[in-house]
Amino acid sequence: MIIDAHHHCLPINVYKEFHDPAAPPKRVIIDNNDFTFAPKLHSIETHLRDMDFAGVDMAVLTISQYGNLGSPDLCHRINEGYAEIVAKRPDRFIATGCVPVYYPEQAVDEIDYIVKDLKFPALSLLTSQSADLTMSNREKMWPVYKKMAEYDIPAFLHPHLKPHGIELEFTINRSIGRGFDAAKAALRIMYDVFNEFPHLKFVLPHFGGVLLAMKGRIMNFFEPQDDLGVPIPVEIRSISKTPLELDELKFKPAFDKLFDKLYIDGAGSAGWEPITKMAMMTVRHDRLMWGTDYPYEIHAGRDLKYYIDSVKNLDIPEEDKKGFLGGNIAGLLKLKK
Repeated sequence: MIIDAHHHCLPINVYKEFHDPAAPPKRVIIDNNDFTFAPKLHSIETHLRDMDFAGVDMAVLTISQYGNLGSPDLCHRINEGYAEIVAKRPDRFIATGCVPVYYPEQAVDEIDYIVKDLKFPALSLLTSQSADLTMSNREKMWPVYKKMAEYDIPAFLHPHLKPHGIELEFTINRSIGRGFDAAKAALRIMYDVFNEFPHLKFVLPHFGGVLLAMKGRIMNFFEPQDDLGVPIPVEIRSISKTPLELDELKFKPAFDKLFDKLYIDGAGSAGWEPITKMAMMTVRHDRLMWGTDYPYEIHAGRDLKYYIDSVKNLDIPEEDKKGFLGGNIAGLLKLKK
């Protein structure tokens, strides 16, 4: 089974509140968002045609990058729209719940509704909301994490579309800034969130943004919790540690224990094969999930198929290919076989 772990959709009833469904794409940049309304976003039949062309069995629907910055009512309407889509095609779509994290009490109520009433198996969250509302904001995010732990559900993350402090010129916010935002979220989760919620499950977007390319440097600056019982020699306490020093200090297992908790989706580069190969070299294969960012990054069936074919041609075990293309996410979401 092939499952797209990063697939966007905005229900038509919500879409038309902001843009004419029949009009050409429109990019809207405001203080805290940079969102493009594209007709394919709401056209479920088009989604299905492209999925059928490429042989994609199911898709996980997310829209955190718009709804999470809106009101509780907007998130609620998005969730109800998703429920209607899933009710019509439960064989093809899985929904993740939109959470109004700016409003902690309403967020908790909405998660109860998402899980108990709508039966969604996961939430969708942004890697940051603003300069101070990050993944480690205790006032806003801790109530969400407590609910995730209570229901044992994962969260699918998406980069903030206009990360705080990132320039708009020369595609910087879209091409680099979002990748930086995703990697920052990963470190906040590893160092802070996992410290209090060790069993939570997060799916990082876009191959972790810049996370994989920077993994070596991140690991070299890793300073584990004091309870590891291994003192850092004073002469290297404030500087980078080499791979040999990490081995001598026995820091590598502690780093891997945190890093390997993260799930990472394969969107972000439209199926560009070198980054897929890098992921296979730097991430546990059972933590990788194929994703497309449809209908933005990939917006046609031929490109979905191209990505799938490139994965099938990788020089890795067939079991790992099947896991990446669908098996891993099926396990995470506890889908019935």
